[in-house]
Amino acid sequence: MILLKNGDLIDGTGSAPRRADVLIEGTMIQDVGTLDHVPDAEVVDCQGLAICPGFIDVHSHGDLEALQHRDEKICQGVTTEVVGNCGFSLFPNLPLENLVPSFEIFKDREGRQWDDAESYFDDIEKQRSHTHLAALTGHSSLRAHVTGMRADKLEGATLRQAESVLTNCMEQGSIGLSTGLNEVPSSYGDLDELVKLCGIVRRYDGFYTSHLRDYKFHIVEAVEEALEIGRRTGVPVQLSHLQTVGRKNWDKMDKILDLVDRAVNDGVDVGIDAYPYLAGSCNLTQFLPVWALEGGTDALLERLTNVDTYRQIATETEENMSNDWEDILLCTVPGQGNLIGQTVRDIAESRKNVGVDTALDLLIESNGRLQVISFNQSEENLRKVLSHPRTAVITDGLVVEGKSHPRTFGTYPKFFGEYVRDKGWMALEEAVWKATGLPAQRFGLAGRGIAAAGNWADLVVFSPEKIGTHATYENPDLAPEGIEYVIVNGHWALRHGIPTEGLAGTALRHRA
Repeated sequence: MILLKNGDLIDGTGSAPRRADVLIEGTMIQDVGTLDHVPDAEVVDCQGLAICPGFIDVHSHGDLEALQHRDEKICQGVTTEVVGNCGFSLFPNLPLENLVPSFEIFKDREGRQWDDAESYFDDIEKQRSHTHLAALTGHSSLRAHVTGMRADKLEGATLRQAESVLTNCMEQGSIGLSTGLNEVPSSYGDLDELVKLCGIVRRYDGFYTSHLRDYKFHIVEAVEEALEIGRRTGVPVQLSHLQTVGRKNWDKMDKILDLVDRAVNDGVDVGIDAYPYLAGSCNLTQFLPVWALEGGTDALLERLTNVDTYRQIATETEENMSNDWEDILLCTVPGQGNLIGQTVRDIAESRKNVGVDTALDLLIESNGRLQVISFNQSEENLRKVLSHPRTAVITDGLVVEGKSHPRTFGTYPKFFGEYVRDKGWMALEEAVWKATGLPAQRFGLAGRGIAAAGNWADLVVFSPEKIGTHATYENPDLAPEGIEYVIVNGHWALRHGIPTEGLAGTALRHRA
């Protein structure tokens, strides 16, 4: 047994902090209140510290990292993750070649295959994990499994195959379907296809999460598309990492949030998630027209060797740019590590070239494996999104070769330190709700997200005065500060700020 004594309990419901002790027995919270004289309990004095549920990251890309037992999430207080986001999941099994560069997030799988959700969950339970994992079925992975990188419309036999595979994954415990609609091959799916697939998800009480078709000039239409899927199918819709990209689109945020509010009033089940950073991260191929990526990386590189096609790709890429090349920072450049940390504009000037041509040349030089950090949004819009009552806080983090985005290491400490404590964007109890109770309620994670007797013992103990991160875009992989203890299923995952070797996390199979 573990007894957390003298702490300020922030229970994840949105209620104000209160002085309370928490008793853990086995994998569960046994009691909460004023607790004295508990025989055989390990007593931890939490004087001056906050006790709250473990943070729930419902937009994670830790599908593979969890199996590698990386500890970045535990160090920042995450105890549960929803993986398979943005259309990319490790199941159903993926082709071993002819994929697009965005599948590089799984490059360390070393040829391993997961045929379906069952095989992925079984692997988690066999190898264990620091965190609990629920898993979405990725639309890009589903399409790659059925039709590869082709732009074909799913219809007839291919649609029936996709529906059958998705049904199988849902029956095995996948929590829903995710799309990455500005990424190949998810981008090839039209509204009718998504409605058909989300109809299956709805039958299993699952969730639809969408990396929208556009976050720039057509973001309003992209949000409307996601909401229409919710209207037609009744499936709960999650707007992934909501933001408006580029100064030219910042004024669209109020309209987008108004669309969400009106949809909720009309009975559409809508949620939002967001990370507390002004910059995002992706493969540079996301900036290209989707037709350029049909057939996969090799087909893209072949197109770029043709002068006329190169020019067409450059023209369309430039026309769709909502920010500047000085906003695009390189963080993975295979074979040219000296370029990491420079902007595309920096390199263009050194090469006496224009930005878009430099970007395409770099894609050729790196065989398409060019990961970037993109400075996208305004602080005013970030505040509007994070403060919205339906927004859960997420990492959207991924460890990459070179320099990862600092959100991978410091999302929750940054949120609680900079935006809650220092800038006062919201009360601490509301912030904890956005990181715990709200995502648990939103994704049906029963017994998690609320620190109460009878719930699972997933807990974080941190200092509200000290919590924070020094992780930056230049030096991202720094451990956070102020997080003292993390408990997963009643077992120590972090003690005195140091990760343990315990692997108490498990697969969370969704059941209708």
